[in-house]
Amino acid sequence: MCYSVYSETMFTKNIRQFSRHIITDRNKEILSIYQRGGFNFRKKLSQTQYRPQSTQATQTPDKNLSYLFHPGVLPLTDTTIGQIFETAVERWPNRDCIVSIHQNVRLTYSEALRRANILAAGLRKLGLRKGDCIGLWGPNDMEWFIAYVAAVRAGLIMVGINPAYQQVELEFCLKKVQLQAVIAPEVFRMKNYASMLLEAKTNCPALKHLIIYSENIVSGVHRISDVEALATKRDVEAICKEQNSISSYDGSNIQFTSGTTGKPKAPILSHRSYVNNSRQGAERFELHNAHHKICVNVPFFHAFGMITQVSAWHAGSTLILPAPTFNPVNSLEAIIQEKCSAVFGTPTMWVNLIDVQQRVGASINHILTGAIGGSPASQELHKRISEFFHFDRLKTIYGLTETTAISFQSLPNERRELTETTVGHLGDHLEAMVVDENGLTLPLGTPGELWIRGYSTMIGYWGDKENTGNTLTEDGWLKTGDQFVLRSDGYGQIVGRLKDMVIRGGENIFPKEIEDFFETHPAVLEAHVVGVHDDVYGEEVCACLRLKKGAVITKDELKYWSKGKIAHFKIPKYIEFRDTFPCTTSGKVQKYLLREELERKNIVPSKLN
Repeated sequence: MCYSVYSETMFTKNIRQFSRHIITDRNKEILSIYQRGGFNFRKKLSQTQYRPQSTQATQTPDKNLSYLFHPGVLPLTDTTIGQIFETAVERWPNRDCIVSIHQNVRLTYSEALRRANILAAGLRKLGLRKGDCIGLWGPNDMEWFIAYVAAVRAGLIMVGINPAYQQVELEFCLKKVQLQAVIAPEVFRMKNYASMLLEAKTNCPALKHLIIYSENIVSGVHRISDVEALATKRDVEAICKEQNSISSYDGSNIQFTSGTTGKPKAPILSHRSYVNNSRQGAERFELHNAHHKICVNVPFFHAFGMITQVSAWHAGSTLILPAPTFNPVNSLEAIIQEKCSAVFGTPTMWVNLIDVQQRVGASINHILTGAIGGSPASQELHKRISEFFHFDRLKTIYGLTETTAISFQSLPNERRELTETTVGHLGDHLEAMVVDENGLTLPLGTPGELWIRGYSTMIGYWGDKENTGNTLTEDGWLKTGDQFVLRSDGYGQIVGRLKDMVIRGGENIFPKEIEDFFETHPAVLEAHVVGVHDDVYGEEVCACLRLKKGAVITKDELKYWSKGKIAHFKIPKYIEFRDTFPCTTSGKVQKYLLREELERKNIVPSKLN
């Protein structure tokens, strides 16, 4: 069906008015204001008073347009993260909450809450108050976990900082959100965090308290044990009594974006966003059907890691930390040693796990469920995971830091074809719309930019009015920047990041299609595609491939193999074999760094040449 520009514009407005009506509770609209960033964030928060009878994704009056609203089954809850953890403790007090294998430490749910409440009370004695920002800078250690629970119990805004950051990157984060305190290890790998923080403090006036977990005494820095020692029994009791005074609409954490295309931005997210997103995540992960031990490969500071933690609390799952940062050998050992029944990771992490499992051939038959997300995964990778780890209930998730974590996710018992070829079904209480470059809603099945609206969208970017305005529309839609196809059954398919699109002589090429294609070759383990400069076509395709162990093939053989299978203009002009790729700590390949490296080594031409 064709529409004129005028008629489609008018219909799009009707869609937005219709969708706003069905998800807004007029009696309970809350204004969230954060002025510390230098401006006001204004956000209309979706409610659940209107609940269609159907639990399937519902469409607009015109069923041909790419707009869906999914009411779901579970109502939204106005609960804080700290209260959710306390509820978990009441239900499973003596069950292992977290196991840090590399630290040889285990804590039950009740033990973890006791330690978190003591630390929360100690932070209050230092002078930190509700709404203050506290940074957690470190790897997946037990102390990170306890500090996070302590922060939300104290009503602080937790700021996750990438443990790989160097001095300049650290200070960028500290200044960006005006952190008042940071908790970190004294030393990690080759970096002295304490020294780096002391240096940063001279350049960051807002930073008052540096807290390290270490037995050593460092001048100018608190030890975490000393902060805990400040808390009296009365102080701890006060923390417990104050939980009802923390609003679910308050900011709970600032989650820096991955920085795959440049400097990271700082979305602020509410307790309500995390509680409801993780609750629905736990349902679709099917964590309630058993006492699951989850092998946590993703870093805690990342959105995937954050939602993994809180999802576990809804079902009383046990978090297993194989190593401070991802190491496929340690992860495989942890899966076997602890008999992990759930494994979560990014596509790159799964690729590395397969590589190790292929080499060692360990007997693993106790994994029941798993999750893959953080970046798109090919159908071929899904098949390899099933083959090497002997389970068929891998869950696909899709989302952004700006949408808390999960916007689309696999449903229980869905057809395998849906799991392997889509990014899952639209989340509960969310709206999704696919639009063209003018913001007009496209027909179903037509690629365009995905917009999301609902409870899970960020309050805004801290201290960044311009980027907030560019990402959030006035009526609450969040522009994802992803080229996406929305299906009438509520499932979605990602085409690729709009910023990653290669334009070759007027042809739009999305790297994911070529990456998925090359990963079907029996010699290829992993593929990443970037666009590089070309004087004639503007851009050309460059494929960087990691081969399987022992595989031998030439670039010309791969190009010949491609002929007749994909369009000629999608066959890479450049093919490079690599053993590693530049990645974020969360496992995402940084394609802009990959491109810069190729140009620096004169493997591909640069615009500057």
